[in-house]
Order: sequence, then structure tokens, then C-alpha cells
Amino acid sequence: MSLFGLIKYLELLAALVALLYYRKYATSHLRHFVYLLWGVAAIEFVMAAVKHFYAGVVVQNNFLYNLLTSVQYVYFFFVYYYTLKTHRYKKIVAGFLVAFPIAVTINFLWMQRLTLTAPFHSYTFTLGAILLMVTIGLFFAEILNTEKVLYFKRYLMFWISIGLFLFYTGIIPFMVGVNFMPLLLSSDMLSIIFFTLNLVMYSCFIAGFALANTYTD
Repeated sequence: MSLFGLIKYLELLAALVALLYYRKYATSHLRHFVYLLWGVAAIEFVMAAVKHFYAGVVVQNNFLYNLLTSVQYVYFFFVYYYTLKTHRYKKIVAGFLVAFPIAVTINFLWMQRLTLTAPFHSYTFTLGAILLMVTIGLFFAEILNTEKVLYFKRYLMFWISIGLFLFYTGIIPFMVGVNFMPLLLSSDMLSIIFFTLNLVMYSCFIAGFALANTYTD
């Protein structure tokens, strides 16, 4: 099994742990996070099953991943919008919630396009990653000025933010390179980088579910 193939088991483990500790954040802005994790894991396992049963047949799955990554970004922008308390920061994230779907629509219709044979949408993936990094930076800046910094290890949003921050810090330079050198998508280096970054991210999520208490908002 390739490193790419192992990622779905990381996703499944994170989804299981999220379900196990759901009561901790069931009333917070993160209450829908478990559905996102299960949705991602389900798509990965379904696509793996399709490839297994139709071995030798070229299965186009970029269509699903292009939609999924766009939905993930919008979801996280909403979570941070409702988590942030600083009015100025909320306005910035609200701007992202307007600008990013517009950029995705433009990309879907006229640039990389959303079709069954579409390439991976590196443009909107990179844009979303940069905007999310800015959003996470605003979140960190805010909690540094609140009492939450005193118990950050028990704060689920902190662990999720750390996981996302480390993942996108590592993937953005590579995705920028893909925009100029598309052949990078087929390199062995991509699978190593992507697996390692996913391992770090989902480990942070799992640690957050296990260590966090009721301080979720």
C-alpha cells in the first residue's frame, strides 16, 4: 500500500476519536467537525473501493477532491468566524467567506474548470490555504490576549489550529511549485510530504479531542 493509501486510515482514526469525545464539544461551534471528518474518511474509502474493484480502469477522482477541499475551506472560515471575538478579525474572515467562494466559482467555470476530467485545482487550493493561514494567525493573536492562553492545551480549537497551521505551512510551498511545475504532482516526493503532513495534522486533532475539556469556544 502506498503512503497515499495510508492517509485514509489516519482520517478514519481521527473520525473515530472525534466521535468518542463528541460530548466535549457537542454544544460548541465545532459540533459539526465530526461530520466533516467522517465525510472525508468515507470519500477516501469509497474511492479506494472503486479503484480496487475497477483495477486497470482509470478512475477520475479530482472532481470529488476539488469540491471537498473547497467545502473544507468554507467550513473552517465559518468556524473561525464564530470563534473569533474581535470585531476587526471577524470582518476580515467574513471577507474571506465572500471572496473565496467567488474565486472557486471563477475557477470552476473558466480556469481549471470543474469537470469529471478536471485537473487538481491547485489555484483555489493554494488561495484557500493562504487565507486559512491568515485566519489562524488572527486566532492565535486573539487568544494571546485572553485567559485562554493559560489553558491552551485544553482548548480544542488550539489543537485544531496547530494541526491546520502545520499542514498548510508545509503544503503551501509545494502547491505554489505545482502551479508552475505540474509534474510535481506525480513525484514520489509529493506522497512523502503529503503523508507526513497529514500524520502531523491528524495527530494534533486526536490529541485535541483527548486532552481538551469543555473549553471549546
